[in-house]
Amino acid sequence: MFEPNWASPPGDTIARLAAAGKTSIHDLAERIGFEEDLFSGIMEGRVVISDEIADALSSELGASRQFWIERYNQFLGDRARLAGSAPTEALSSWGQSFPARALRELGWLPKGSRGERLSEDILSFFGCDSISDWNERYSAGIGQVAFRTSFAFETDEMATLAWLRIGEMQAENLTLAKFSASNFKKRLTELKKLCALKRPELFFPKLQQACAEEGVGLVSSKAPKGCRASGATWASPNGNPIILLSFRYLSEDHFWFTFFHEAAHVVLHGTDHISVDGADPSPLGASVFEDEADIFAQDTLVPANLRDEMLNAMPTRPHARRIARKAGVTPGIIVGQLQKAGALQPQQFNDLKRRYKWEGSTILPVLSQPRKYS
Repeated sequence: MFEPNWASPPGDTIARLAAAGKTSIHDLAERIGFEEDLFSGIMEGRVVISDEIADALSSELGASRQFWIERYNQFLGDRARLAGSAPTEALSSWGQSFPARALRELGWLPKGSRGERLSEDILSFFGCDSISDWNERYSAGIGQVAFRTSFAFETDEMATLAWLRIGEMQAENLTLAKFSASNFKKRLTELKKLCALKRPELFFPKLQQACAEEGVGLVSSKAPKGCRASGATWASPNGNPIILLSFRYLSEDHFWFTFFHEAAHVVLHGTDHISVDGADPSPLGASVFEDEADIFAQDTLVPANLRDEMLNAMPTRPHARRIARKAGVTPGIIVGQLQKAGALQPQQFNDLKRRYKWEGSTILPVLSQPRKYS
């Protein structure tokens, strides 16, 4: 069987079909509604051709959804085959695409390795024997989750992928029950009671255990520089949902909102997902999912029958404490909700929030020295 000594990205086919239809690449991107960076990534093979992207290409250029998915997979296969037979120089340069310094700072890579040794250390970190093995493994699963973040905003997909890998390794050590979306959803209202515990080392193990009992793996890790993720979900090889949280803003309101936001994706959507600050991480139509997850998280923290009362009164510290008692959460979480709704400025009443800090461990932060509430 003929095997070319090149890997043709999907853009070669897209360009040929666009030219046949007398359509410029620029006009095609505008007609489909893709951002320039996203479309460039699709053309070059840097962006995974998901079902949504395949449907959009099929609608404008013809061929089936499966054709476009297989076209992308063919590119990955050719690239992996070529990388597997690449000379030493290719191995030496491969590791340069990773933020090695950021990963060393977190203790995820040995210090001092360069060139071929650095690439070998990175492959070992990912549990892979070769570049082709890495390409094959991380063209899907958490790799697909990570690369969704690369086309729309300033983030380092390799840093994000490394963060996801840490979560993947932690999740492998969890004992999880059979997953039931309905049972997990019923358990969530109970789980918000854990926000009464101040210290992550107290509430997180309890939260993790309760999730495991419902078949959901919950893990956490500090994110490396270049990774702007707050949370992510994906399915383990056994089909159990995994939730990874980064404690990104080191405040209780952001942590608990992110947890329930990611839990919403598990319960409502059942799809791989990643929350990245400042942008929608999915290329087509995912804003509906994001809105649904936000509403789910809001209603879990502050039930709808209390939300009007929370928002319609003059926001004061006593008001935040009163609503917190009724909702069964902390005043800091209510302050976060008021800020998110625009009823408070981002800097107002932040003294009511519990804050965390990274100290020693990169898995869980610790409680910062609490301020006296006024």
